[in-house]
Amino acid sequence: MSYSAERALSYLYPFIIVASLICCITSAVASLHWRYVLNACPDTNCGCVLHSKSTYNNFEGGNIAYCHYATYGLVLPLVFAVVLGVYHGYRMCIGRGKPKAGTATIRQRSGDMIVVTTESELTPDGLSPYYWLPATVISVIMGIYQLVYAAILTDGFEVTCKQYRETLLKEIQGVGNIVPVLKQRLSCGAVFDFMDYLVESISYERRRYGRINTAACLYFAVIFSWFALFAWLLVCVINILHLRRTRAARV
Repeated sequence: MSYSAERALSYLYPFIIVASLICCITSAVASLHWRYVLNACPDTNCGCVLHSKSTYNNFEGGNIAYCHYATYGLVLPLVFAVVLGVYHGYRMCIGRGKPKAGTATIRQRSGDMIVVTTESELTPDGLSPYYWLPATVISVIMGIYQLVYAAILTDGFEVTCKQYRETLLKEIQGVGNIVPVLKQRLSCGAVFDFMDYLVESISYERRRYGRINTAACLYFAVIFSWFALFAWLLVCVINILHLRRTRAARV
């Protein structure tokens, strides 16, 4: 079981690394594109595309701290994922931890010889039973941290989508049946498409050049943040199971 667990971990940690990098990069692209366009607050930096809000006169972003967290918040989980991923990947590449087979000959009283084949999981290259305790603690902490990150990112995405619906109604002076269409039927992807083309910078010196697909960036960030969370949960399950199985060896 130890070899199978290490093989699973050698795939899960690289998946976490890739998912986290995609999340950070797409968040950074959206944040850098909108940081000056949405910064309409006189006293504070509110240029974040997450947690934006609709005001009476314009559409302004949320506190820039949200975007900083979305861009750099996964650095700590990435560090642990890289270290542990390299460790388990190296062990798998050189074949350590793989169960070894052996044979034993037993002579019965009748004189017959019986050859018994044995397979042992506890090899000299196997993981120490004391490895699973710190690995479990780290994975549980990182799983909780990833959950908080994914929840904040998702909430910021939904708040901006909801708030720009209100701004869009003002822009097109929507009345009648168009109101429920915009509020209930129009997807967030379409809402952000309107935002890409209709929201202009209030500062000429810091005007926006070009356009990005904001919906794609934020969708990728949100989806891959949850993918990384599910991968951390699988890592937690594997570590906890082997922590319980090796309890007797640590006593």
